Amino acid sequence: WTHLRFVSRLKVSLPSDLGSALTDGVVLCHLANHVRPRSVPSIHVPSPAVPKLTMAKCRRNVENFLEACRRIGVPQVDRLCSVGDILEGNGGRVYATVGVLLSMAPPLVCLSPQVQLAGFALFYLSVMSVLCAIYVHLAPHV
Repeated sequence: WTHLRFVSRLKVSLPSDLGSALTDGVVLCHLANHVRPRSVPSIHVPSPAVPKLTMAKCRRNVENFLEACRRIGVPQVDRLCSVGDILEGNGGRVYATVGVLLSMAPPLVCLSPQVQLAGFALFYLSVMSVLCAIYVHLAPHV
């Protein structure tokens, strides 16, 4: 794959291995911090010296992401995925949690309605592209 970008909101690129990008919790923690700054105070990230996080650090990132989701207001029942859903790549549950979390993001503040509409359209297309990529990557191949 080519790298995808959250152009309007997150301004981060996703690695070509989207599955590990989600299962290590790093992108999810950054997403939570974008919706509510500092909701995940500490994120374990890979480094050039140690490019792959240990399972314990991945789990901690995922737990921190889910705790941030609870504090932000993602409903526990039927909306919040579990640690296992993320670590095992259960796309449907993760998709639902990310969708609810994104709906809680603060609106873009711009000078004019035209700029707001353009920003929203760009954000919407970016999010839908990423969610589609997540679905395609995590969907079982027949």
